[in-house]
Amino acid sequence: MDQWYFDDSGEQRGPVAGDEIRSLLATGKLKTGTLVWSEGMTEWKPAGLISRFQTSPYAPPSVVDSTEVDWSDHEPSGSQIRPWVRYWARTLDYLTFCFLIGGGLMIVWPAMEKINDTLLGALMLLLYNFVEPIMLTLWGTTPFKALLRIRVRNLDGSKPSYFRGISRCFSVWIRGHGLGIPLVALVTSIMSYNRLSNHGITSWDQEGGFTVSHQTIQWWRWLILIGLFVGFVALMAFGAKL
Repeated sequence: MDQWYFDDSGEQRGPVAGDEIRSLLATGKLKTGTLVWSEGMTEWKPAGLISRFQTSPYAPPSVVDSTEVDWSDHEPSGSQIRPWVRYWARTLDYLTFCFLIGGGLMIVWPAMEKINDTLLGALMLLLYNFVEPIMLTLWGTTPFKALLRIRVRNLDGSKPSYFRGISRCFSVWIRGHGLGIPLVALVTSIMSYNRLSNHGITSWDQEGGFTVSHQTIQWWRWLILIGLFVGFVALMAFGAKL
């Protein structure tokens, strides 16, 4: 039997059909962090962690004319709670930015090499906050987000404006990366990981009105990612010898 129970302010409700749980989630009457249980489960879990209740964040809202947004190729697939995929996508985007921009600055400003590595990393991370929103505005994704099939959109499916993109990036910088300060960054990263894993959404996306979707990553994309990562490591090793 497809019967489910859910927590309502500390009180158990149900049984209800799984489709009703999906409907309550879609209308916002239940949150992804609401605990649910069905026969066969060993414990109560947040609804957002149950694969059948991970509704498409790109389903056209009834209040928006679907002709206003290009919905093609927006359908999520696979798990929508993938903190490590999001982490590595942003990290590799940032490393690529540092390699291209930092390398160029080293050529025109050799004295930059004398700046403390921690301070330089924090400054580059700050500068990146003004660059990523350009990509989000143009494409709704970034190079490595695209490789790992991640998209960032407004709740209506449209691409964020540049200033909304900046707002999101600064929130990620503060709440996720702890301003680039090593120990603080460790704490904020753990907190962000737990928040996404337990509630299905980060604080900056929930408060900012953003939705992040994933699609299944084909094997060849992983091969490209591994190859690029090995290339980064090789370049860093080569640079250290110069």
